[in-house]
Amino acid sequence: MNHETAHILLVDDEPNILKSLGRILKNHSITIANSGAEALAQALAINFDIVISDYRMPEMDGITFLEKFMAMQPDAIRIIVTGYADLEAAQNAINTLGVFRFINKPWNNLEIINAVEKGLELKRILQENKALADQVRQQQARLNEQEAIIKALEAEEPGITKVNWAPDGSIILDESELDDDIKF
Repeated sequence: MNHETAHILLVDDEPNILKSLGRILKNHSITIANSGAEALAQALAINFDIVISDYRMPEMDGITFLEKFMAMQPDAIRIIVTGYADLEAAQNAINTLGVFRFINKPWNNLEIINAVEKGLELKRILQENKALADQVRQQQARLNEQEAIIKALEAEEPGITKVNWAPDGSIILDESELDDDIKF
């Protein structure tokens, strides 16, 4: 996913922060929001790969916003940026919201770029895992269906599913099991 354009939602009440993040992530499709409420409205219209939210915003803080956002788009990778080093809040966000990264302001641009790249990689892996799990469930359902058919056939005609193969691939018939009216 590194070479694909990701849909990223940037949420911060400071326009300069949004501009700065937008410049850093200019290779992606960026949507900006000045508040949690505005960001939630955007999330109704657009599916995002990543959301980067400020931790402290008026009206709705980053944690409240991300809780609501997560209910709408649980597969989006969540990143919080903050100017406040609040370890307890960071731990809470990581544990309850599955926040992928907690980045302090001012940040190093490479830190943001790396967090986005690693977040996109995680999202791709999680999507692949989900697709593989779905495929396994489908295959298991088919196997269960085939097993039920085989059991039904065996119940109706015991031994019908047992085939005696010859080394050349032909089927060996046991003449003692043949009906009397079938003779060779």
